[in-house]
Amino acid sequence: MDTVTQALLGAVVGQATFSHKLGGRALVVGAIGGVVPDLDVIAIATHGPFGEFVHHRGFTHSLWFGPVVGPMLGWMTWRYYRWRGRTGPGEPGERAVLSAWMGLLVLALLTHPLIDIFTSYGTQLLAPFSRHRTALNAVGIVDIVYSGILIAALIAGWFLRKRSQGPRAVAWAALLLSWSYMGYGWWLNEQAQDALRAEFIERGSTQVEVRTYPTLLLPYLRRAVARVDGEIWVGLYTPLGGGASHWHRFHPPPRDPLIERLQGTPEGRIFEWFAMQETTARMIPTAEGTTVEIDDLRYGFPSAPERGMWGIRGHFDRTGNLIEPVQRIRYRNPPELSFAAFWRATLGDPAALAP
Repeated sequence: MDTVTQALLGAVVGQATFSHKLGGRALVVGAIGGVVPDLDVIAIATHGPFGEFVHHRGFTHSLWFGPVVGPMLGWMTWRYYRWRGRTGPGEPGERAVLSAWMGLLVLALLTHPLIDIFTSYGTQLLAPFSRHRTALNAVGIVDIVYSGILIAALIAGWFLRKRSQGPRAVAWAALLLSWSYMGYGWWLNEQAQDALRAEFIERGSTQVEVRTYPTLLLPYLRRAVARVDGEIWVGLYTPLGGGASHWHRFHPPPRDPLIERLQGTPEGRIFEWFAMQETTARMIPTAEGTTVEIDDLRYGFPSAPERGMWGIRGHFDRTGNLIEPVQRIRYRNPPELSFAAFWRATLGDPAALAP
């Protein structure tokens, strides 16, 4: 999820669990702890342009990171407030406050990857012992309903702050509702894949593989990638409006040694792993030889269905040798993409976003 939502989740976790012992500081520190795992993006600066693919949502998003690092951060927070002469509301004792800070940071760090797995990016829950990426494709990286539930809990908690159990009760209710919403998004994705697969089989297709991915803001509009009888179909699907889909199809290029050579480079292997093999390639003749591009089809713009939002590029000479390092490429958001068209597509008219 986006960084703001991760901070909101950490704050709500603090409100639900330890605000009665730590007061409003539980919300602030919970929010900070909620974004700590995303500090792994510094890998872009330290490991080059492909560092983000390898290290983002890596070991800082693993299941062990919170239980191991959380107590240390909790102890540091406790020491900081002890140095300032503050133990907590009602001064329940240093040991109780220390336990509260440790518990809060463990939960804030642990819940971060547990909501990230509901997106399409892929989270390495067992890193560094396993590079398997878990992605449930339930909601987009930005989802206004999920974030809205957390914001509502914080606002309600502020109004109920003079009631001893009020803020905690609304926070627990928000956590239950928000996790249920994530499960609903996962169910929507499974339903979308089943519906589209049945649609192709009804048309007489024999080889059908369909994967659907959430788009931004709401869980209903899905980007669909289908590999059907040797063709790639890329489109949009929404269950609203009776269930509507709109497709663009194309033939992938035949297997070529240059494509395999790009995929076999260290950068190519990283990219295929990152994209979970949901890729397509294109070959572009140049004056020097051939340029090969490989795109991640999980994310893309409706106006260019055969392309992803990002990919890699390799330039080969006429003898098939790379003439410069493999590049990471990113495409710009097309200016014709409007929120009005996006909402029309979500509500049952996916052709509104068609190229």
